[in-house]
Amino acid sequence: MLSSQPRSQLPLYGLQVFECSARHLSFTLAADELCVSQGAVSKQIAQLEARLGHLLFVRGTRCLALTPAAERLLPFVREGLARMGEGLSALQTLPHEQAISIKVPSCASRWLLRRLQAFEGEAVEVRGSHSHGIDFSRESFDLAIVYQSCQARYPHSQPLFRERLTPVCAPAFAAKHRLFERTIEELPRLPLLHASADRRDWRNWFAAFLATPWQPQGGQLFDTLDLAMNAALQGFGLSLGDPTIVAEELESGALVAPFAPVLSTDHEYALLARPDSQRQGVARTCHWLLESRDHP
Repeated sequence: MLSSQPRSQLPLYGLQVFECSARHLSFTLAADELCVSQGAVSKQIAQLEARLGHLLFVRGTRCLALTPAAERLLPFVREGLARMGEGLSALQTLPHEQAISIKVPSCASRWLLRRLQAFEGEAVEVRGSHSHGIDFSRESFDLAIVYQSCQARYPHSQPLFRERLTPVCAPAFAAKHRLFERTIEELPRLPLLHASADRRDWRNWFAAFLATPWQPQGGQLFDTLDLAMNAALQGFGLSLGDPTIVAEELESGALVAPFAPVLSTDHEYALLARPDSQRQGVARTCHWLLESRDHP
């Protein structure tokens, strides 16, 4: 019997065809309303009758009549279809929940994505950007990770981690150039990858750890630190990388850090939330990122 069948196996389309046919007392008019052929309606009714074990219509020459079984079934079917329609209408009145959007500098997207892998609270959309800042009055993001000076922080920003830089490269490149046998004084003569045309990251690193001033001698230029680190992963040279950002690559051995000194800069990555946001999901996502910032 139908009542013993699992709910997932209820013949919902057949019941809809039955209700429409019963309302019109015509397979032809039911077919017109459902945008199918009359033969398709007849077939659905026949299948439903076979499943129920009862005839539902008395087929006349020009009209249909309901059988006692159909008259008993029809009120329940109508109520069920009406309730489903009410449920769909109620759902349409709810505001559409969009994913929490996060703007992040492309070089920090690795750090962010690793933490979001274990986050199950909200749907999150990550958008990498070459821009290091945010203007919520002109950009529609819910959250932003910004790269900022520790002496000139955004109001209400919450620090995630301080920038640190150390030379990184692919293991094959390190082996080819015997980097683990070299001193940092030899480093300037190696193929260096630069994240900006002014080479400021390498310039600052050498100023901190070399006694003699460094004079740039070529090297490939890239628009962002992320592109320079990707080139290092592919074996093109040595790039400065942030151990916090490339922690997974260093742990897996995809990158190595052949020189010990790590430069702590006067910049940091910080989290900002849209000031006027009322979305609870924004607060939950923000809390998760702040709680996970000290974990690898």
